[in-house]
Amino acid sequence: MSVGIPSANPAYSLASVLQAQLALFTAIDQESSGSKLTPAGSGSSAALAIYNNLSSQAQAADTANENITDVTNAINVAQGATSTIQSSLSQINSLAIEANNGFNSSSDAQALQDAATQLAQGINQTAEETNFNGTPLLDGTTSGNTPATAASADITNNNATTAGTVLSSASASAATTSGTFSVQIDGSGNADVSFTDSSTQTTTSVGSFAAGSSTTYNGTTLNFGNFTGADAGTSATVQTTAASAGSTSPTVQVQTGTNEGDVTNVSFANGTTTGLGITNIDLTNPASATNTEGQINGAITAIDSSEASLGAQSNGLNYAYENNNTLSNNLTSSASAVGDTSVASSVVAGNLASIQQQISIAVLARANTDAGHLSSFLSQYA
Repeated sequence: MSVGIPSANPAYSLASVLQAQLALFTAIDQESSGSKLTPAGSGSSAALAIYNNLSSQAQAADTANENITDVTNAINVAQGATSTIQSSLSQINSLAIEANNGFNSSSDAQALQDAATQLAQGINQTAEETNFNGTPLLDGTTSGNTPATAASADITNNNATTAGTVLSSASASAATTSGTFSVQIDGSGNADVSFTDSSTQTTTSVGSFAAGSSTTYNGTTLNFGNFTGADAGTSATVQTTAASAGSTSPTVQVQTGTNEGDVTNVSFANGTTTGLGITNIDLTNPASATNTEGQINGAITAIDSSEASLGAQSNGLNYAYENNNTLSNNLTSSASAVGDTSVASSVVAGNLASIQQQISIAVLARANTDAGHLSSFLSQYA
């Protein structure tokens, strides 16, 4: 704003006074409010619209980050609980190893079973009670879509023989029940096979088979290697996992971006004994204890996989958080450039308006005196 010397015309001088007064009020208002888009300000309606739009987008990014913080906290809660479950699984595995001992008495076996049962109950309690703000995390209701899996057979032990190994291979194409095959070479040079069903913990004798032969039981084919009576006492173990149809549980949906539909679906593990496949563990005899080891190892693998998944989801959320934070800062800076007062410029404008006002008042006073306007005005009331 430049300072001008008003004309001696009283009307013009009066308009100049009013103009300077308005400019002074505007400067004071902008300094006190911090905004140059106030009603008294000089900002245009277009600038106000731009400012509001930028501010709204920045606020949306900040709100999305609040959602991300909630999800991150929920993941932290879930990871703490899965660590507890994993510790319990490790303890049950140790108990199963201890139970796989022919020198245990019946009371020893029962004590081991009781301890394992208590740990399993603790796993269920942890899974069912873990929640975030009332939303369950590990009871299976937020586990998302789990793909179907084919049956599998894993040789966990395969002793060497004088001419090879007890088993040459094992495969499961149609296993309907998970369980453990135990193969023992007897003094006659045959492979004695038994199968322990994980769902019932019942051990069934499959039969005795010669070297180089094969057998199929519960959809699992065992191909025997080369052995003789000299290999008596050698053994092999196969853990069979039945095919799974998968599940279609929901996930937790959270908006993590600024645009409509910009959401993240977060899934959590099913940490119950049902979800982990250890609903019926038995440590009362060596065969069942061996089967339990296989079940527990599968459960530990499932928990490890879920923790890795949660870690990956957490990393993705951290990236989204940083992106929103950068977006918010940039939008806020842009909005500030459009709508926030420049204190230095406002002070200068206020000083100029004050000087202009003083000059206009002085010129108006002089003009009224010189032209006799003031005397004429007063004479009307004499």
